[in-house]
Amino acid sequence: MLPIISSRDLRNINEATEKGLTEIEVSLDLGLTNTKINLDKKGFYINKQLIKPKKIKETDKSCYIINNGSLEKVQYFVDNRLYKLIPTNYRPILKISGTSMHKKEFLDNLGRDKLHGKVLDSGTGLGYSSIITSRTAEDIITVEIDRNVIEIAKLNPYSQELFTNKNMKLIIGNIVEQIKKFNDKEFGNIIFDAGTVKGSEEFFSLNNYKEAFRVLKNRGKLYHYLPKHQIKRGRDFASEIISRLKKAGFKRVYRHKEGSYVIALKV
Repeated sequence: MLPIISSRDLRNINEATEKGLTEIEVSLDLGLTNTKINLDKKGFYINKQLIKPKKIKETDKSCYIINNGSLEKVQYFVDNRLYKLIPTNYRPILKISGTSMHKKEFLDNLGRDKLHGKVLDSGTGLGYSSIITSRTAEDIITVEIDRNVIEIAKLNPYSQELFTNKNMKLIIGNIVEQIKKFNDKEFGNIIFDAGTVKGSEEFFSLNNYKEAFRVLKNRGKLYHYLPKHQIKRGRDFASEIISRLKKAGFKRVYRHKEGSYVIALKV
């Protein structure tokens, strides 16, 4: 994959160049590894190719791919939506029109619970849920409706297992339609994460939860991230979803307020 560098490392490169340094250690894969690169007044060198310096504001929090000797921000404006990869001290996060798609507590819980068997993951995003789950699960089908998200995942070093792990199958499509194609009790666990409510009303519908209940095995769990929809207006969106899940057949639903997710058990 193409080298990718954070805005912080680019600022460090600029500062080192101003000081007259001829070498600096940075990461070309957003923190997975470190690499020593050469500097001079013209810029810095990657694989002996000169990359001209770029002024990076102190407030800039972006990722840049190095492509054909130039720096390109991993940021795209498509269909009135801004997609941007944001570096962090760990794995980068995705923002869509200013809304963060990162759910650390939700992901941490998936890792702790060590899901097994066949898993359905809806709302692939950068693939973190599927990758974490693949450590213990035997088979994962992950569904993403937005092709633009997958294109960004292809540039993200932390998402590469999504495309290389033979136990994962990526489907581009709408889970509301895709889930109807699966057999009764096909999955041991299900992960639901649709991001925002806007444009995803069907995802949060009673009919979709009935389908999830149908394809889930007995004693299986639905891990469902819930956006804090209209919380400033006093709306308790999570309670509404819990009510629908129970109507769909889930008898036990556990709410995790801080992490903004619920776990529904099929008994």
